[in-house]
Amino acid sequence: MLEQHPVAELQVFAVWEPILPTDWSGPASSVLSRISDRRASQFWDKEHVLATLLKAHAREPQPKPNCCDADGILWDLAVVYPAGALWDEQLPVAVVFDGVVVNVMDQIVKAFSAR
Repeated sequence: MLEQHPVAELQVFAVWEPILPTDWSGPASSVLSRISDRRASQFWDKEHVLATLLKAHAREPQPKPNCCDADGILWDLAVVYPAGALWDEQLPVAVVFDGVVVNVMDQIVKAFSAR
């Protein structure tokens, strides 16, 4: 997506969290290098803070995810908000709230193109 739209005004936040038995520490440089675009920021969320917050808001009016729950923790989830959306006491309604990320790339691109 980032490579296909090199000058598009968008922000990507990749949040890595421990889910698999091999995820005992933050992502290595080789993993982080998969996303090298300046518009992307990457974070290690050892305590699943963001996943917990997103799960708490994964109800109407948010779209319902069709996947990505491991023992009550959302993971490999793509969440796309419309331009100008702000997080405050109530999360904004996402235009994409689903995964596995690689399986919903068409939805992501469609949401981006509709802007």
